[in-house]
Amino acid sequence: MYISKNNQIFKKIKGLGPPSNNSRNIKKAGVFFVIKGENKDGSFYIKDAIKRGASAIVGEKGLDINNIPKGILVYIVPDCKKAYSIACSESLSNPSGKLDICGITGTNGKTSIAYMLKEIWKERDSGLIGTVGSRYRSQKIHSELTTPDAYELNKILNQMKSKAIKRVFLEVSSHSLELSRAEGISFNSAIFSNITRDHLDFHKTMNNYYRAKSKLFFDYLVNSNKRNKIAVVNLDDKYGKKIIKKLRNKIKTITYSITNKKANFYLKKTQKNKSGTKLTIENERKEFSIDTKLFGTYNFQNILAAFAYSKTKGLSIAKISKGIKEFSGAPGRLEKVYKKKFNIFVDYAHTPDALEKSVVSLKENFPNQRLIVLFGCGGDRDKGKRYQMGRVSTIVADRIIVTSDNPRYEDPKEIIKGIVLGVKDKDKKKVKVILNRKEAIKFAIENLEAGDQLLITGKGHEEYQDIKGKKNKYSDKMEIKKCLKKSS
Repeated sequence: MYISKNNQIFKKIKGLGPPSNNSRNIKKAGVFFVIKGENKDGSFYIKDAIKRGASAIVGEKGLDINNIPKGILVYIVPDCKKAYSIACSESLSNPSGKLDICGITGTNGKTSIAYMLKEIWKERDSGLIGTVGSRYRSQKIHSELTTPDAYELNKILNQMKSKAIKRVFLEVSSHSLELSRAEGISFNSAIFSNITRDHLDFHKTMNNYYRAKSKLFFDYLVNSNKRNKIAVVNLDDKYGKKIIKKLRNKIKTITYSITNKKANFYLKKTQKNKSGTKLTIENERKEFSIDTKLFGTYNFQNILAAFAYSKTKGLSIAKISKGIKEFSGAPGRLEKVYKKKFNIFVDYAHTPDALEKSVVSLKENFPNQRLIVLFGCGGDRDKGKRYQMGRVSTIVADRIIVTSDNPRYEDPKEIIKGIVLGVKDKDKKKVKVILNRKEAIKFAIENLEAGDQLLITGKGHEEYQDIKGKKNKYSDKMEIKKCLKKSS
C-alpha cells in the first residue's frame, strides 16, 4: 500500500491502463478509483474491477485491503473524487490546458447562455458541453449529466482539441462541483447567472448550494494557471453580489445588470418591434443597440451575460450583434413548437423561479391572450419546491393543468397533491389534474382556442420519462405533434 497526494496520483499510475470509477468500464491494466457515492460505495465493486483487469486500486484512508490480492497495487489518497478527476485529465494530456474554457454556472440560464455564446462565436471554432449534450462542428454527443463524468468530460475536450476547436462553453452544475468532476480543468473564464431554490434534496441548504456553485470561481478559476482570466457575474442576484465582493481583488470581474447602472454592462432600454425586441446596452459610457428574437427579462439577462463575455474577450460588436440577432433560443428553453391559430411553447423550467419567469414573460409578451400552463414535478427530488411551483403557476396563468413529470420511484398522485397544496383557494378553480402526461397534453391542445398561449414545462429537451427506474421513450414535442396531427 502506498500513500499519494491527490495531484500526484497520476505520476504513480502513469503507464497503467486508463482510470475509471466504474468497474464495468475497467480496461486491461486499468486503475479503479473507489469512490463512495450517495447510494453506492465503490468498495463493493473492487472484486469486479479486478476481475475485469484492474491492475491498481485507489481509495481513501480506511479502505479495506484485506481482500485485495497480492500483485494489485493499492494507493491511498486524501480525496478520491479529486484524485480521480485529476488523473482523468492527466491521462489525456490535460486537454483543457490547450483550450479556452468558459465555465457557466447558475440555477437557471446555463444552457441558454452556452448556446447563445456558441452562436456568437461560431466563426471562431467553438464547442459546448452541457445539459442537452455536447456540440462541436457537426458532432452531437448525448450525455445523461449536465457536466459529464470526469473521464468523459476530458475525453470530449480531447476530441474537440483534435478537431482544432479553440473555445469551449462548459455548463458546470452544482453536483459536478460538489463531486469534483471539474477538478483538473483549466478555466480561462467563468459566468454566473443566478441561484434560486433547486437541488436541496442533495445540498440540504441554500448556503451549501451557494458554496458548491462558488467553487467554480474560488477553487478553479482563481487557481487556474491561465492568463487574462475573467469572471462575468450577475449583479442583480444576491449570491452574485457575494461572489463579486470576494472575487474582485483576485481576478478581473465583469458585472452585468438590468437594474443597476453601476454595472459594467447595463440594460438601459428595451423596445418591442416586429421581429422581437431591441435592447440598448450601456458599457463604458457607450451605448450599443442589439436586436433579439427572444423576450422576457430573464432572456435579456442571459443576453447581457453573453454580450459582456464576448466584448470583454475582444469580439467585434458586429459579430456579437449578428450572433444575438440570429439566435432563436436553446432546445427546450421557451421553445415555440407551434405558431398558427395559437402558440405552443415547450420549456425546461423545473424550479419555482424558472416557472414564474416563463409564465410572467409569456403574459407580458401576449398581454391580452389566454395563457394555459401544463406542468408537473419530478419525484425523489426536493419536495419543498412543489408547493412553491403550485403557488407561482397561478400568478398570471388563466388555466393550470397539473400532471406527471419524472415520478421516478414516487407515486405521481402524491407529487401532484404537493403541487396543488400550493395553489391558493381562490385559484383552485383554474386547476385541472390529469395524471397521465400524454392525456394532459391531448386535453390541453383539444381545448385551445384561437389566440391562446400554451406553455408545457418541466421536460423541455428531454426524450424520456423516468418511471420506477426505467427511462421510457417520451418527448413533449412528439406528443404535441401527434395531437396536432390528429386534430388537423
